[in-house]
Amino acid sequence: MYELDISWATTANERRHLHWELLASERVRAVFVTARDDVLAIFFSGDFRDFDAWSRTLTGDLHTTAITNEKGAL
Repeated sequence: MYELDISWATTANERRHLHWELLASERVRAVFVTARDDVLAIFFSGDFRDFDAWSRTLTGDLHTTAITNEKGAL
C-alpha cells in the first residue's frame, strides 16, 4: 500500500479524471480515501520504485490534459 499525493488535482474535474484513470490502471488493485483530502491510499501491484515512476507519469498526464481541455473549451 502506498500513498498518492493528489494535491495538484484542485478542481472537481481533475479529481474525477484521476478517479477514472486510477480505475483503468491494471497496476492499481484498490483506492481508498484517507483522513487527508490531498492523499489517497493505493494498493499497487509493484514495488516502491515502480509506484513512484507510475505516479509521476500519472500526475503529469492528468495535469496537462486538464489544462489542454480548459483551453480547448474556450
